[in-house]
Amino acid sequence: ALTKDARLVAGACATEMELSRLVHEAADRTAGISQHAMKAFAQALEVFARTMGDNAGVDSTALVAKLIAAHHQKEEQLQQQKAGESTGDSSDEVLVGPSVGVDVDCDFEPRTVDAVARGILDPLAVKQWGLTYATQAALTVLQVDQIVMAKTAGGPKLPQQKPGHWDEDD
Repeated sequence: ALTKDARLVAGACATEMELSRLVHEAADRTAGISQHAMKAFAQALEVFARTMGDNAGVDSTALVAKLIAAHHQKEEQLQQQKAGESTGDSSDEVLVGPSVGVDVDCDFEPRTVDAVARGILDPLAVKQWGLTYATQAALTVLQVDQIVMAKTAGGPKLPQQKPGHWDEDD
């Protein structure tokens, strides 16, 4: 994939979490039923981080909560962090910004890592095609489900009623 397109994006699920944040923000500006679909898609993007946390043996719910908080921080906090105004040692430092991802070398504690600073990068083409195919598969399932729900139920045919009132004795 790198021979055709050498662009890289933040790994460690940082890209998926940032996409989730952006879709959530777009959903907040959208009205109607589309808003619900967009929010569901944003939550689905968080599954990547949850799965990575589960595979690393950490509490994935706490990990995803930390990632969501890190990706929703204000831009000024990101600038302060880059300027070196943070206090305390690096293990207690709160990471913010779009490149914050899952730290799998964490001794079973849910921690985050700056993926770009740590050199954890993924090819853009792999992310792009993976998300494209996953979205197309989900849409196909939804379309099939919609077709199944639209069909009338089969089942046995009801017996035909004789003409006249149903309560009359013969």
